[in-house]
Amino acid sequence: MGNYRDIEKDFIERTIRLINQYNENVHKYEFAEQFNYTLTINCLLGLIVMPKERVITYVPNDRLTTQYKEEIGLPTSEIGEGIETLRDLIYQLRHAVAHFNINVISESPENLIDWVEFIDQENNNRLIAKLRAIEILPFLKHYSHCLLTNLNNYRN
Repeated sequence: MGNYRDIEKDFIERTIRLINQYNENVHKYEFAEQFNYTLTINCLLGLIVMPKERVITYVPNDRLTTQYKEEIGLPTSEIGEGIETLRDLIYQLRHAVAHFNINVISESPENLIDWVEFIDQENNNRLIAKLRAIEILPFLKHYSHCLLTNLNNYRN
């Protein structure tokens, strides 16, 4: 298990590894016992909240163009008005995650999770983002990789 050498970087890396370990073993469980989205939402605390609080300046400030949204794994997800950059998105997601202003949306009679909606309750339930469930993990992996690259390249 070991100690953290650099808590911010190690926590991000370990959180992604935790998700990967789970996904490698999820097939061992009955469908009703597979909690992949529960784990992913829990891991948002480590991948969204901690960076915003500790290393926000290392979060890429790239504009959320249609092309960039595809590149980061969010081609069909919706981003709320006024959120122009990846850093803006992470900053706003932090508030929704930390206060659990999250809704899950199902489009199927089986009640499967199709979307995860993040809202800003302090601003009349303004939409921060509506992420397609299957896009969350690719997005988190890409975003985490970019953040770790910036931490490695620009921090002591």
